[in-house]
Amino acid sequence: MAITIITERQLAADQQGLWKKALQAVQTKNYKYAVTILKTLVKRVPGFLEGRKLLRACEVKSTPEAGRKASLFGGLRVTTSRKDPESVLVNVEDDLERDPYSVSANEALFAAANDLGLPEIAAFALETICQGMPNAKKHLHLLANHYIKNEQFSEAAETYRRVLKADPTDPIAMRGEKDCSARATMKQGNWEGKGDFRTKMKNANATADLESGDKMGLTRAELEARLAQLSEQYAADSANLPVVKDIASVYEQMEDYANAYSFYAYAYQLGGSADVALNDKAMAMHEKAMQAEIEYYEQVLAADPSNEEAAATLAQRKAEIAQAVVADARARVEANPTDAQLQFKLGQALFDAGEFTEAIPALQRARTNPNIRIKSMLMLGKCYHAKKMVDMAIRQLLDADKELLTMDDTKKEVLYMIGVLYDEAGNKEKSIETLKAIYEVDYGYKDVATRVESAYS
Repeated sequence: MAITIITERQLAADQQGLWKKALQAVQTKNYKYAVTILKTLVKRVPGFLEGRKLLRACEVKSTPEAGRKASLFGGLRVTTSRKDPESVLVNVEDDLERDPYSVSANEALFAAANDLGLPEIAAFALETICQGMPNAKKHLHLLANHYIKNEQFSEAAETYRRVLKADPTDPIAMRGEKDCSARATMKQGNWEGKGDFRTKMKNANATADLESGDKMGLTRAELEARLAQLSEQYAADSANLPVVKDIASVYEQMEDYANAYSFYAYAYQLGGSADVALNDKAMAMHEKAMQAEIEYYEQVLAADPSNEEAAATLAQRKAEIAQAVVADARARVEANPTDAQLQFKLGQALFDAGEFTEAIPALQRARTNPNIRIKSMLMLGKCYHAKKMVDMAIRQLLDADKELLTMDDTKKEVLYMIGVLYDEAGNKEKSIETLKAIYEVDYGYKDVATRVESAYS
């Protein structure tokens, strides 16, 4: 008969009697007697999690040396092989009675509970290790991954916060805490409905073929199985670069871009920041993750324009994306300050973030490269316009227009902006004359026809 989690109310009559005796022993602080009763009860009913938790608490109370044995002697020998998880679930309590914080015993309990499909007991085993060793990053990360796997995002976020207390610079925990907090909020607000976040996005046509497999032909179930294997390796050695890269790749294939970003970024750091391709990959995942979230909230707002929470979150995410792109572009320029292409990307990122003054010098430096000169001049014109320096914007764009010999899309954009700026400056005649050049070759370009024809009415 399969072991399942049961509550106090589901205990049989004789088991209820043992439970009451244990509670009475706890009330009188007779913890050793309580341990004896509770261990008997838990062995009879391995799925009685409440009893197992009380047993562990009593063991800690009655074992002053709890935790020291494992740290001094490398843990106790688990009395039963993992090949028989049901026996482990029962007999591991003999080891835990001697040392409730035993790492090896609790790891055995975690593995057995997972094998039996008892995530609550598995989480309790890891929580016990972390209680005995609050700064055990390895087990905290394993616990966070376990919570994420079981869609307990609030618990995962809190676990990542515990990691950050031990190591405020941990990149996985920093990103994981934000991601899990966001997913917990969405779940509490019922954004996820009856399914997970990706299911909701799929229903909203924001993702495609998420459940059908990845580019390498693996199904989602196979990817999750692969991720579970890699997570165990990562828990054993979080600095294993090949494992970290493999985890990042699996998350990418699962279209979980937030976690893919976290692990690609961590892999880049582990490699001594030498592999530029890893950094590029991390940034690409970061942008995809944020863009997916933006698209999701845009769909939420389209369905419910009065949703103030979604509107606020959308605005916040857009601002975060702009700042993230700026930070990445700035870092690239600092690494290679003579690259005009990078200067242009920085200027464009700063413009998109509303930092017009800072964008100007970057775009001026980019203007020296013939291949991006016109684009840089156009962006400079936009910066001057944003700063209400209309005359300088017009002059910059007129210089750009002189260098454009054919009426392509770029020249049309430059001329259109010049025409609009002349109109804003109160020079209606020059505005219409400029826009006529576009009207003569492309009647349907933006609102050129309306602007030009209105001058004749």
